[in-house]
Amino acid sequence: MQKLNLSSLSSPNREKLFNIWQAYKSGVQLEGEEKTIAELMALHEDWYHYWDSTDFDRKFDPETDQVNPFLHLSFDTIIMNQINNKDPEQARFTYNKLTARGDTHLEAVHKISAVFVQEFFPVMKEEKEFNEKRYVRRLKDLK
Repeated sequence: MQKLNLSSLSSPNREKLFNIWQAYKSGVQLEGEEKTIAELMALHEDWYHYWDSTDFDRKFDPETDQVNPFLHLSFDTIIMNQINNKDPEQARFTYNKLTARGDTHLEAVHKISAVFVQEFFPVMKEEKEFNEKRYVRRLKDLK
């Protein structure tokens, strides 16, 4: 896995996500990461009202149990990029293992994402370096 570059983790802004969602719904053929994002958005049916909203400044309080669907989508997208690019290769292996055992596509992505988040938040909060070796080890242990 390449050195974790935090600028590469910046997700599209909400207006761009809105535009991706509108294009997807109208049948526009999307490509690359936009296609990945739209497909992930489509799998989160409970959040369609967020994807359709033009309230681009809405805040989500991390002190509550309220999930920020846009942050969630960003992590799902990061995991899909890891799986598609085999970076790290263990992400693809773990995804294949989980889906072969009966997890749906989205369940597997969410399980891998949960492991990624455990490694990612210390990077953001404490400005530590991303521990790829531990991340890969945790992916191997994922059931």
